[in-house]
Amino acid sequence: MQQTQWLTLAALLAGLSVRTGLGAPLTAKLFMEGDGAVLERMPCAVGTVEPGATIFMDRSFVFHEPPAGLKGMLFLKAQIDGGKPVGVAKDGVLTVITPAPDLPGVACSNAAALEELGFTWVQSPALFQLFGESRVDQCRVYQKRVKAGERFAFKKWAVLAGFSPEGLNLYRPNARVARVVEGLQRDASRIDALEDAQDILVNRPDYVVFIPKQPRDKLKRDPSKPGDTYNDHFQVIARDGALYAFWTQASKEADIDQHIAFSKSADQGATWSEPVILAGSPNKQNPALLASWQQPMFSTSGRLYVLWNQQTTSRGPHCGQMFGSYSDNCGQTWSAPKMVPMQRMERDPEDPLVPPSWCNWQRPLRLGDGGQYLVGVSRHGKTAGETNNGCTVEFLQYDNIDDNPEVENIKLSWLSTNEKVLKVVDEKYGSACEEAGIVKLPDGRLFALMRTGAGYPFWSQSRDGGVTWSEPKKLLDRDGGTPYLHPRSPCPIYDWKGPEAASGLYFALVHNKFDFGANKKQKRGPLYLIAGKFNPTAEQPIEFAPPTLFAERENGNSFYTSYTAVDGKGTLWFPDHKFYLLGRVIGDEWFEGVK
Repeated sequence: MQQTQWLTLAALLAGLSVRTGLGAPLTAKLFMEGDGAVLERMPCAVGTVEPGATIFMDRSFVFHEPPAGLKGMLFLKAQIDGGKPVGVAKDGVLTVITPAPDLPGVACSNAAALEELGFTWVQSPALFQLFGESRVDQCRVYQKRVKAGERFAFKKWAVLAGFSPEGLNLYRPNARVARVVEGLQRDASRIDALEDAQDILVNRPDYVVFIPKQPRDKLKRDPSKPGDTYNDHFQVIARDGALYAFWTQASKEADIDQHIAFSKSADQGATWSEPVILAGSPNKQNPALLASWQQPMFSTSGRLYVLWNQQTTSRGPHCGQMFGSYSDNCGQTWSAPKMVPMQRMERDPEDPLVPPSWCNWQRPLRLGDGGQYLVGVSRHGKTAGETNNGCTVEFLQYDNIDDNPEVENIKLSWLSTNEKVLKVVDEKYGSACEEAGIVKLPDGRLFALMRTGAGYPFWSQSRDGGVTWSEPKKLLDRDGGTPYLHPRSPCPIYDWKGPEAASGLYFALVHNKFDFGANKKQKRGPLYLIAGKFNPTAEQPIEFAPPTLFAERENGNSFYTSYTAVDGKGTLWFPDHKFYLLGRVIGDEWFEGVK
C-alpha cells in the first residue's frame, strides 16, 4: 500500500509506541541488492559516501571509514536538523543512516520511525562510528524497497542515501566555484576555511565574490583589520565586460566599523580584487562615523558614481546625509567624498540639524523620465498625526548623472513625497511599507514591489514615470487569486531579461509564510522564487507561477540583492546569511511553463 501522506517522526510517535512489545525490528546481515529508488524532482545537493566527505550542509562533520556496503552511494546533503521532505517517484532501494537508539544520551535517532515504516536494520556491521568520537554518533544502517508515492521527512538526524540520480535537480559547483572551494580546503590561514568551503554551497552559487577573512568567533577577530563578517546590500553593476561590486560591511550589522566596500572583476566574475573601503570606519580600533546603503551608477561617458548614507551624528545607521564619490578610471581612484543636499520631508525630524532617516535598498535603474536613474527610498520617522515611528516609500530621480556633475552638484527630483508617499498601515505595527523594487512593464508602466509589516508584500504601479503611484495592494498570484505571505523581509523583484529591459517576464523572491500571532521579527524561513508574466488586461499586471524553492536555509535568507546580465545570462547577486557574497544564474528552468 502506497504512503500518501508526509511521515515525520513526531507524527509517528504521537500515535505509536516504541518497538517494545511490538516485536523485534526487521534485520539483515547483508545490504540489499537492486537499483536505488528514484526520488521526486527537487533542488538538492548530493555527495558520495567516502572517507573525508562532509555529511551535512551546516556542519563540518566528515565520514570516517563507512561500511563497505555504503561506499560509493549517493547521499543527500541536508541540514543536520532534518525536515527536508523526500518523495519517491519510482520503486527501488532507499538507505538511511541514523544514530543507534539504545545508546546512553541519544536523543536524535530516527530508528524507531524507520522500523515502524518497515525499514530493515542492516547489521553489516550492526553499529559503527559515522563521524566524530562521541558514542551518540555511532550509527545503524536501515534499508527498504520503497514504492512510488511514499514520502518521508525525518527529524535530526538521518542521512538519506543509495537513491538514483535520475530526475534530481542536482547542484554541482562549476569551475569558478569549485576553484574557490578547493582553495579554502587548502587554506590553513583561515580558522573557518573548511566550514566556509561547504557552507557557501548551500544556496547553489555560480559565482563567489567574497568570503570573510575574520573568524566567526568574535573573540578571535583582529580589531586592527576591517570587520568583514557582516556583508549586506550587495550591488553589482556591469560595463564593458567588467563587474563592479559595492556593499555595506562591518563586524556585525550597525557595528562601529560599518563601511562601504568595493571590489572589481575584470574576468566576468571568475576572480575579484581585494576589497577596498570607500567610506566609513576602517576598523574597530579606529572607528569613524558609519557609512551604509551604497548606490552605484555609471554615466553614459563611463564615470562611475557611488552615493551612500553617511552618518553625521551619533544617531543610528539610517540617520544620515547623502554623500558620494566618483571614479574616472574604472574604480582605481576615487574623488574626495562630497555631500548631495537632500530635501526635507514631513516625516523627517523637526530639528533641522538632525539628518533624515532613510535607505535606498536597491541600486538606481534607468527607469525614470528620459532614461534617468530612478530608485525607491524608504524614509523612517513620524508625522504630526502619528504616535509611533513608521516607514513609507517615496521615489528619487537623479536628473543629471549623464552630465558628469561634481557630487555636490547632482540634481535630485523627489517624487511621490509627503502626503503622496506609499503607505501601508497595519493595525498592530502601524505604518510599515518600505524597500521598493521597481521593474518596467512592456507598455511603459512602472511596477513596484515592497515589503511591509502586515504579513504580505504589497505592489503599486505608476503610469507617469514614477511621479505618482497607485494605492498599494497585496501581491496575489493573479487577479482574484491567492496572496503571498511574507514577513518584514526583503522581497526583491527583477526583470528576467535585464533590470531595465521591460521584457514582460519577471521574478520575485518571497518567503511565502507569516505567523500573524507572532512578533513581526519572526524567523523568516526558506525563500521561494515566483516567476511572473505581464498581463496587460489584469488589474495586477504581473501574474505569477507557483513558488519554487530557491534558498533552503531555515534562517538567514535576507536577500538585499541586485541583478545584472553576465555573459548573456541574468545573475542574481545576493548576500548569503549576510555573510558570503554570491551570484546565481537565473536560467530558463525557473520559467518553464511561464514564457
